[in-house]
Amino acid sequence: MKRGFTLVEMLIVIGIIAILTGAAMTGFRGAVEKAQAAKCQELVHNVSTALVKVFQDNGSWPSRIISAGQGSGEMTAEIGGELARRKALSLNYRLVENEETGEKVYKLVGLDQCGVVSPWAAEVVKRKAANGNVSLNEPVPGGGTIRDHVLRFSIDDDEDGLVKVSYEGGKSVTVRASAAVWCCGRDGKFGTRDDIKSWAKGQEK
Repeated sequence: MKRGFTLVEMLIVIGIIAILTGAAMTGFRGAVEKAQAAKCQELVHNVSTALVKVFQDNGSWPSRIISAGQGSGEMTAEIGGELARRKALSLNYRLVENEETGEKVYKLVGLDQCGVVSPWAAEVVKRKAANGNVSLNEPVPGGGTIRDHVLRFSIDDDEDGLVKVSYEGGKSVTVRASAAVWCCGRDGKFGTRDDIKSWAKGQEK
């Protein structure tokens, strides 16, 4: 005589499956987060390298980069466009007219239209761009807005080998480097544990 599963046995099996599924999903989310953090670290490093390349190729810092990169500059669509034009970063750009000044500037367009942003914000830009409507005030899952996730940078404008980095909230640090680049991390806040920086702790003065 064949015997089927009892209700209790079925509930136990369903419970075990639910636990295993939950553990697998947690592990998957953790792996995705680590991959995005690694991608952001690579981006921050590449932008720092691009800034140094522009300085070396030009023999000095371009005026537009100097004016933006003193303490805590944003890697906006205009600054990113300048790096792309100089072949330091591979980004989509074109020459456009500044609406406020009428000046012609190189500006990032397409999926790069919000500037150089973290991978978390880039996903939001990609999704919104498909509908043709992207705003810097768009919230990013995990925390902050696209604007918060724009990379920040500072340069050694007096060429003394030191860069002053100013964080939101008044905190500052001096770094031994030609250029420093940093990002808020997934939480959209600066000065927290998940911040991603182009320099090592040992470079701080």
